[in-house]
Amino acid sequence: MMLRSLAVAMLLVAGGALPAAAEKLAVTQYGRITGSLPWAVAMKKGWFKEEGLVIEEIVSGAGGGTALRNMLASGLPYAEVATSAALAAMKSGVELRIVNSASNHIGEIALVTVPTSPVRSVKDLAGRKAGFTAPRSTSEMLIRMAFEKEGLTGKVELLATGGFGPGLTMLGVGAIDAATLTDPILTLQPDKYRPLLAFADVIPRVTWLVGVTTPQFAASQPDKVRALIRVRRKGVDFIYANRAEAAAIYAEVWETKREEVDRFFPKYFDMPGEWTRGEFDKEGLATMSAGLQLIGEVDKPVDWNAIIDQRFLPEELRRPL
Repeated sequence: MMLRSLAVAMLLVAGGALPAAAEKLAVTQYGRITGSLPWAVAMKKGWFKEEGLVIEEIVSGAGGGTALRNMLASGLPYAEVATSAALAAMKSGVELRIVNSASNHIGEIALVTVPTSPVRSVKDLAGRKAGFTAPRSTSEMLIRMAFEKEGLTGKVELLATGGFGPGLTMLGVGAIDAATLTDPILTLQPDKYRPLLAFADVIPRVTWLVGVTTPQFAASQPDKVRALIRVRRKGVDFIYANRAEAAAIYAEVWETKREEVDRFFPKYFDMPGEWTRGEFDKEGLATMSAGLQLIGEVDKPVDWNAIIDQRFLPEELRRPL
């Protein structure tokens, strides 16, 4: 019986009849940031299977390099990560290629204070303290770029808080005078925090979220890379064409009440580039390059042509960089 089973297995392998091994897809802040919604839609709709991809789970990263570490530890060398995390990994010697953009708009992230604070505007932060999530994070880049535009460089003490939650705790006890914050809290708790600055108002275009892979995987499995990008693009198209159903999927995956989602979700459709179909934006890349220089991640403008590979995008979505 054992020999017969082995013979059957060998025949199946030879004929290609064995199902592909299930894989895990690494997506930074999956189920936490709205930028990851296209993947949730794709999972719910079964589009991975339609493309011949066997994705058993989407693994969330906590930001920074977590999603990249998840990717490198998995059998699927493709991930959606913060651009800053991708550049940091490359700087440390990890070979990566950026193959698609995911978001060219920073979304709803804002700098806030508490209603009882004497700080009434961002200019009032001069001589005070403000917090960002982590060193060389997207939030540090945003706050430094915004302060540069507002003439506050060197006038505000900046502190790493360890995350959005810890930042709000520090703000509540008076350890800092302003902290970074995102939705849904911004919309659902309007009386708890007073916005001082919406980063998108001063930084309208920035390519902060991208898809990456390894050169080896890109060379050996190009069709799989194209399929992953295609699945995500299908999710983006669905979101814009089916807003109500997209909101329902958001509510389920983000474990948020539907009535609450309906209060803040519509604003994302007024943010150009919140979800991209994979194409790159020259202005968004230039802004990201300037921000990375500001936080010391790079010491000169990024040569995007050296690290972005557009071969996996449909020809109509390829752009000069």
